[in-house]
Amino acid sequence: MAKIRKIRKSAKILVLAVIVVLVISVVYSSLFKPITISDDVSVKIADGSSSGAISSLLYDAGLTRNSSIFKFYAMEHKIDSELRAGTYKFTAGRWSLADISKILLNGTDADSVKVTIPEGLTVSETADIFVKAGLVEKEAFMNYAQNGDFPYDYLPTAGTANRLEGFLFPNTYMVEKDWTEKKIIDMLLAEFDEIWNEKYQQKANELDKSVKEVVTMASLVEKEAKVADERPLIASVFYNRLKISMKLQSCATVQFILGKAKYPLLYSDLKIDSPYNTYIYYGLPPGPIASPGEASLTAALYPSSSNYLYFRAQKDGSHRFSLTLKEHDTPQPNDQ
Repeated sequence: MAKIRKIRKSAKILVLAVIVVLVISVVYSSLFKPITISDDVSVKIADGSSSGAISSLLYDAGLTRNSSIFKFYAMEHKIDSELRAGTYKFTAGRWSLADISKILLNGTDADSVKVTIPEGLTVSETADIFVKAGLVEKEAFMNYAQNGDFPYDYLPTAGTANRLEGFLFPNTYMVEKDWTEKKIIDMLLAEFDEIWNEKYQQKANELDKSVKEVVTMASLVEKEAKVADERPLIASVFYNRLKISMKLQSCATVQFILGKAKYPLLYSDLKIDSPYNTYIYYGLPPGPIASPGEASLTAALYPSSSNYLYFRAQKDGSHRFSLTLKEHDTPQPNDQ
Protein backbone atom coordinates (compact mmCIF):
# COMPACT_ATOMS: atom_id res chain seq x y z
CA MET A 1 0.00 0.00 0.00
CA ALA A 2 2.78 2.39 0.93
CA LYS A 3 4.44 1.56 -2.36
CA ILE A 4 1.26 2.49 -4.26
CA ARG A 5 1.08 5.82 -2.41
CA LYS A 6 4.70 6.59 -3.37
CA ILE A 7 3.94 5.83 -7.00
CA ARG A 8 0.86 8.06 -6.94
CA LYS A 9 2.86 10.86 -5.26
CA SER A 10 5.62 10.56 -7.83
CA ALA A 11 3.04 10.64 -10.62
CA LYS A 12 1.50 13.80 -9.20
CA ILE A 13 4.90 15.46 -8.95
CA LEU A 14 5.66 14.45 -12.53
CA VAL A 15 2.35 15.82 -13.79
CA LEU A 16 2.90 19.05 -11.85
CA ALA A 17 6.40 19.38 -13.29
CA VAL A 18 5.06 18.85 -16.80
CA ILE A 19 2.40 21.50 -16.23
CA VAL A 20 5.01 23.98 -14.92
CA VAL A 21 7.24 23.32 -17.92
CA LEU A 22 4.32 23.80 -20.30
CA VAL A 23 3.28 27.06 -18.63
CA ILE A 24 6.85 28.39 -18.73
CA SER A 25 7.13 27.32 -22.34
CA VAL A 26 3.90 29.11 -23.30
CA VAL A 27 4.88 32.29 -21.45
CA TYR A 28 8.42 32.20 -22.83
CA SER A 29 7.27 31.65 -26.42
CA SER A 30 4.73 34.46 -26.11
CA LEU A 31 7.55 36.84 -25.26
CA PHE A 32 9.20 35.96 -28.56
CA LYS A 33 6.12 36.79 -30.60
CA PRO A 34 6.31 39.81 -32.96
CA ILE A 35 5.08 43.12 -31.63
CA THR A 36 3.25 45.90 -33.46
CA ILE A 37 4.10 49.57 -32.88
CA SER A 38 1.73 52.35 -33.92
CA ASP A 39 4.35 55.09 -34.36
CA ASP A 40 7.88 55.31 -35.73
CA VAL A 41 10.54 54.99 -33.02
CA SER A 42 14.27 55.70 -32.92
CA VAL A 43 16.83 53.77 -30.91
CA LYS A 44 20.38 55.04 -30.36
CA ILE A 45 22.93 52.36 -29.50
CA ALA A 46 26.31 53.59 -28.29
CA ASP A 47 29.64 51.96 -29.09
CA GLY A 48 30.44 49.10 -26.71
CA SER A 49 26.83 48.53 -25.63
CA SER A 50 26.19 45.02 -24.28
CA SER A 51 23.36 42.86 -25.59
CA GLY A 52 21.66 43.41 -22.22
CA ALA A 53 21.83 47.20 -22.60
CA ILE A 54 20.55 46.94 -26.17
CA SER A 55 17.73 44.67 -25.02
CA SER A 56 16.65 47.29 -22.46
CA LEU A 57 16.72 50.06 -25.08
CA LEU A 58 14.52 48.02 -27.41
CA TYR A 59 12.04 47.34 -24.60
CA ASP A 60 11.95 51.04 -23.62
CA ALA A 61 11.18 51.86 -27.27
CA GLY A 62 8.23 49.44 -27.21
CA LEU A 63 9.81 46.97 -29.63
CA THR A 64 9.88 43.93 -27.32
CA ARG A 65 7.65 42.44 -24.63
CA ASN A 66 10.35 42.09 -22.00
CA SER A 67 13.50 44.03 -21.12
CA SER A 68 15.72 40.92 -21.33
CA ILE A 69 14.13 38.91 -24.14
CA PHE A 70 16.27 40.31 -26.95
CA LYS A 71 19.39 39.51 -24.92
CA PHE A 72 18.30 35.85 -24.67
CA TYR A 73 17.46 35.82 -28.38
CA ALA A 74 20.85 37.26 -29.32
CA MET A 75 22.69 34.76 -27.09
CA GLU A 76 20.65 31.85 -28.43
CA HIS A 77 21.47 32.81 -32.02
CA LYS A 78 25.09 33.66 -31.10
CA ILE A 79 24.88 37.22 -32.45
CA ASP A 80 25.27 39.09 -29.15
CA SER A 81 28.85 40.16 -30.01
CA GLU A 82 27.99 41.20 -33.57
CA LEU A 83 25.37 43.87 -32.91
CA ARG A 84 26.48 47.28 -34.18
CA ALA A 85 26.24 50.75 -32.73
CA GLY A 86 24.11 53.31 -34.49
CA THR A 87 20.91 55.29 -34.52
CA TYR A 88 18.14 53.10 -35.88
CA LYS A 89 14.66 54.09 -37.01
CA PHE A 90 11.88 51.50 -36.76
CA THR A 91 8.76 52.42 -38.70
CA ALA A 92 5.25 51.80 -37.43
CA GLY A 93 4.17 48.20 -38.01
CA ARG A 94 4.98 44.62 -37.05
CA TRP A 95 8.46 43.79 -35.78
CA SER A 96 9.81 40.37 -34.85
CA LEU A 97 13.03 39.73 -32.96
CA ALA A 98 14.46 38.33 -36.19
CA ASP A 99 13.58 41.53 -38.04
CA ILE A 100 15.18 43.68 -35.35
CA SER A 101 18.34 41.56 -35.26
CA LYS A 102 18.79 41.89 -39.02
CA ILE A 103 18.73 45.67 -38.71
CA LEU A 104 21.23 45.71 -35.84
CA LEU A 105 23.56 43.25 -37.59
CA ASN A 106 23.66 45.34 -40.76
CA GLY A 107 24.87 48.43 -38.95
CA THR A 108 23.70 52.00 -38.97
CA ASP A 109 20.59 53.05 -40.77
CA ALA A 110 20.74 54.99 -44.03
CA ASP A 111 20.18 58.32 -42.27
CA SER A 112 23.29 58.08 -40.04
CA VAL A 113 27.05 58.08 -40.59
CA LYS A 114 29.60 56.68 -38.15
CA VAL A 115 32.51 59.11 -37.81
CA THR A 116 35.68 58.48 -35.78
CA ILE A 117 37.82 61.44 -34.74
CA PRO A 118 41.30 60.23 -33.68
CA GLU A 119 43.30 61.89 -30.91
CA GLY A 120 45.72 64.64 -31.82
CA LEU A 121 43.91 66.33 -34.71
CA THR A 122 43.61 70.06 -35.29
CA VAL A 123 40.27 71.72 -35.99
CA SER A 124 41.13 71.80 -39.71
CA GLU A 125 41.98 68.09 -39.75
CA THR A 126 38.78 67.31 -37.87
CA ALA A 127 36.82 69.30 -40.44
CA ASP A 128 38.45 67.26 -43.22
CA ILE A 129 37.07 64.03 -41.74
CA PHE A 130 33.51 65.36 -41.76
CA VAL A 131 34.02 66.73 -45.26
CA LYS A 132 35.23 63.32 -46.45
CA ALA A 133 32.14 61.74 -44.88
CA GLY A 134 30.02 64.03 -47.02
CA LEU A 135 28.51 65.83 -44.03
CA VAL A 136 29.80 69.42 -44.20
CA GLU A 137 31.49 72.07 -46.31
CA LYS A 138 34.87 72.89 -44.82
CA GLU A 139 34.50 76.66 -45.10
CA ALA A 140 31.21 76.58 -43.19
CA PHE A 141 32.68 74.25 -40.54
CA MET A 142 35.73 76.45 -39.98
CA ASN A 143 33.66 79.63 -39.93
CA TYR A 144 31.32 78.33 -37.25
CA ALA A 145 34.27 77.01 -35.21
CA GLN A 146 35.82 80.47 -35.30
CA ASN A 147 32.72 82.62 -34.82
CA GLY A 148 29.97 80.46 -33.30
CA ASP A 149 28.23 81.26 -30.04
CA PHE A 150 29.17 78.58 -27.48
CA PRO A 151 27.99 78.31 -23.83
CA TYR A 152 31.39 77.48 -22.33
CA ASP A 153 33.23 80.24 -20.49
CA TYR A 154 36.61 78.54 -20.85
CA LEU A 155 36.57 78.92 -24.64
CA PRO A 156 38.21 81.98 -26.24
CA THR A 157 35.87 84.66 -27.54
CA ALA A 158 34.57 84.60 -31.09
CA GLY A 159 37.16 85.53 -33.68
CA THR A 160 40.16 84.51 -31.56
CA ALA A 161 42.84 82.71 -33.56
CA ASN A 162 42.71 78.91 -33.24
CA ARG A 163 39.66 79.31 -31.06
CA LEU A 164 38.47 75.70 -30.71
CA GLU A 165 41.85 73.96 -30.93
CA GLY A 166 41.95 71.22 -28.30
CA PHE A 167 38.22 71.16 -27.56
CA LEU A 168 36.69 69.10 -30.40
CA PHE A 169 36.81 65.89 -28.43
CA PRO A 170 38.19 62.78 -30.19
CA ASN A 171 35.71 59.91 -30.14
CA THR A 172 33.40 57.86 -32.35
CA TYR A 173 30.12 59.57 -33.17
CA MET A 174 26.89 58.71 -34.95
CA VAL A 175 25.97 61.69 -37.11
CA GLU A 176 22.66 62.19 -38.86
CA LYS A 177 23.15 63.02 -42.53
CA ASP A 178 21.02 66.14 -42.30
CA TRP A 179 22.99 67.66 -39.42
CA THR A 180 24.62 71.05 -40.00
CA GLU A 181 28.19 71.96 -39.08
CA LYS A 182 26.66 73.79 -36.09
CA LYS A 183 25.07 70.66 -34.66
CA ILE A 184 28.22 68.60 -35.26
CA ILE A 185 30.56 71.07 -33.57
CA ASP A 186 28.11 71.56 -30.71
CA MET A 187 28.11 67.77 -30.23
CA LEU A 188 31.92 67.59 -30.08
CA LEU A 189 32.13 70.46 -27.60
CA ALA A 190 29.40 68.97 -25.44
CA GLU A 191 31.31 65.68 -25.35
CA PHE A 192 34.44 67.46 -24.15
CA ASP A 193 32.53 69.44 -21.54
CA GLU A 194 30.82 66.34 -20.14
CA ILE A 195 34.05 64.34 -19.88
CA TRP A 196 35.99 67.29 -18.48
CA ASN A 197 33.48 68.00 -15.72
CA GLU A 198 33.05 64.33 -14.88
CA LYS A 199 36.73 63.36 -14.72
CA TYR A 200 39.08 66.34 -14.64
CA GLN A 201 37.59 69.56 -13.26
CA GLN A 202 38.03 68.65 -9.60
CA LYS A 203 41.71 67.76 -10.03
CA ALA A 204 42.33 70.92 -12.06
CA ASN A 205 40.80 72.94 -9.22
CA GLU A 206 43.06 71.20 -6.69
CA LEU A 207 46.11 72.12 -8.79
CA ASP A 208 44.79 75.62 -9.44
CA LYS A 209 45.04 75.07 -13.20
CA SER A 210 42.62 76.42 -15.77
CA VAL A 211 40.93 74.31 -18.41
CA LYS A 212 43.04 76.03 -21.05
CA GLU A 213 46.32 75.31 -19.24
CA VAL A 214 45.53 71.62 -18.82
CA VAL A 215 44.27 71.12 -22.37
CA THR A 216 47.28 72.99 -23.78
CA MET A 217 49.71 70.79 -21.85
CA ALA A 218 47.72 67.69 -22.79
CA SER A 219 47.87 68.68 -26.47
CA LEU A 220 51.68 68.85 -26.33
CA VAL A 221 51.79 65.43 -24.69
CA GLU A 222 49.36 64.05 -27.29
CA LYS A 223 51.52 65.20 -30.19
CA GLU A 224 54.85 64.15 -28.67
CA ALA A 225 53.90 60.75 -27.24
CA LYS A 226 53.91 57.68 -29.45
CA VAL A 227 53.96 55.09 -26.67
CA ALA A 228 50.96 55.26 -24.35
CA ASP A 229 52.69 54.73 -21.01
CA GLU A 230 55.23 57.50 -21.74
CA ARG A 231 52.61 60.26 -21.60
CA PRO A 232 52.94 61.00 -17.84
CA LEU A 233 56.74 61.05 -18.18
CA ILE A 234 56.65 63.44 -21.13
CA ALA A 235 54.31 65.68 -19.14
CA SER A 236 56.78 65.64 -16.25
CA VAL A 237 59.58 66.84 -18.55
CA PHE A 238 57.51 69.81 -19.68
CA TYR A 239 56.49 70.66 -16.10
CA ASN A 240 60.11 70.36 -14.92
CA ARG A 241 61.15 72.84 -17.59
CA LEU A 242 58.39 75.27 -16.67
CA LYS A 243 59.49 75.17 -13.02
CA ILE A 244 63.00 76.38 -13.88
CA SER A 245 61.89 78.82 -16.61
CA MET A 246 63.41 76.69 -19.35
CA LYS A 247 61.96 76.80 -22.86
CA LEU A 248 59.80 73.78 -23.67
CA GLN A 249 61.38 73.34 -27.14
CA SER A 250 58.61 71.10 -28.42
CA CYS A 251 58.91 70.20 -32.09
CA ALA A 252 55.15 69.67 -32.13
CA THR A 253 54.55 73.40 -31.63
CA VAL A 254 56.68 74.21 -34.69
CA GLN A 255 54.81 71.63 -36.76
CA PHE A 256 51.57 73.28 -35.64
CA ILE A 257 52.83 76.59 -36.99
CA LEU A 258 53.81 74.93 -40.27
CA GLY A 259 50.39 73.29 -40.49
CA LYS A 260 51.85 69.87 -41.20
CA ALA A 261 54.06 67.14 -39.77
CA LYS A 262 57.59 67.69 -41.03
CA TYR A 263 60.51 65.35 -40.34
CA PRO A 264 63.15 66.37 -39.74
CA LEU A 265 62.62 70.01 -38.85
CA LEU A 266 65.22 72.42 -40.17
CA TYR A 267 67.02 74.96 -38.01
CA SER A 268 65.26 77.65 -40.02
CA ASP A 269 61.91 76.16 -38.92
CA LEU A 270 62.91 76.52 -35.28
CA LYS A 271 63.42 80.26 -35.82
CA ILE A 272 59.89 81.02 -37.09
CA ASP A 273 58.61 83.98 -35.10
CA SER A 274 55.30 82.83 -33.64
CA PRO A 275 53.99 82.83 -30.06
CA TYR A 276 53.44 79.08 -30.60
CA ASN A 277 57.16 78.52 -31.21
CA THR A 278 58.40 77.09 -27.91
CA TYR A 279 61.98 77.21 -29.22
CA ILE A 280 61.75 81.00 -29.08
CA TYR A 281 59.21 81.81 -26.38
CA TYR A 282 59.08 80.64 -22.76
CA GLY A 283 56.13 78.93 -21.16
CA LEU A 284 53.18 77.16 -22.70
CA PRO A 285 52.03 78.21 -26.16
CA PRO A 286 48.98 80.55 -26.28
CA GLY A 287 46.61 77.59 -26.51
CA PRO A 288 46.27 73.92 -27.45
CA ILE A 289 47.82 72.69 -30.69
CA ALA A 290 45.52 69.66 -31.13
CA SER A 291 42.66 67.82 -29.46
CA PRO A 292 44.02 65.51 -26.74
CA GLY A 293 42.35 62.27 -25.72
CA GLU A 294 41.63 61.14 -22.18
CA ALA A 295 45.06 59.52 -21.69
CA SER A 296 46.85 62.81 -22.41
CA LEU A 297 44.45 64.85 -20.29
CA THR A 298 45.12 62.43 -17.45
CA ALA A 299 48.89 62.74 -17.97
CA ALA A 300 48.64 66.54 -17.86
CA LEU A 301 46.94 66.37 -14.46
CA TYR A 302 48.80 63.36 -13.09
CA PRO A 303 52.36 63.60 -14.45
CA SER A 304 55.09 61.22 -13.35
CA SER A 305 57.49 62.31 -10.66
CA SER A 306 60.86 62.71 -12.35
CA ASN A 307 63.84 65.04 -12.74
CA TYR A 308 64.13 64.58 -16.49
CA LEU A 309 64.55 67.67 -18.63
CA TYR A 310 65.02 66.04 -22.04
CA PHE A 311 63.55 63.32 -24.20
CA ARG A 312 64.65 62.09 -27.58
CA ALA A 313 62.71 60.02 -30.14
CA GLN A 314 63.86 56.47 -30.77
CA LYS A 315 63.51 54.38 -33.93
CA ASP A 316 60.80 52.22 -32.36
CA GLY A 317 58.60 55.21 -31.52
CA SER A 318 59.54 55.37 -27.85
CA HIS A 319 61.66 58.09 -26.23
CA ARG A 320 64.95 58.17 -24.38
CA PHE A 321 64.79 60.41 -21.31
CA SER A 322 67.78 62.33 -19.95
CA LEU A 323 68.73 64.51 -17.00
CA THR A 324 71.41 66.58 -18.73
CA LEU A 325 71.99 68.07 -22.18
CA LYS A 326 75.24 66.12 -22.48
CA GLU A 327 73.43 62.85 -21.86
CA HIS A 328 70.68 63.89 -24.27
CA ASP A 329 73.15 64.73 -27.05
CA THR A 330 75.28 61.60 -26.64
CA PRO A 331 74.25 59.33 -29.56
CA GLN A 332 72.68 55.99 -28.76
CA PRO A 333 72.15 53.07 -31.20
CA ASN A 334 68.36 53.39 -31.21
CA ASP A 335 68.23 57.19 -31.64
CA GLN A 336 66.10 58.38 -34.48
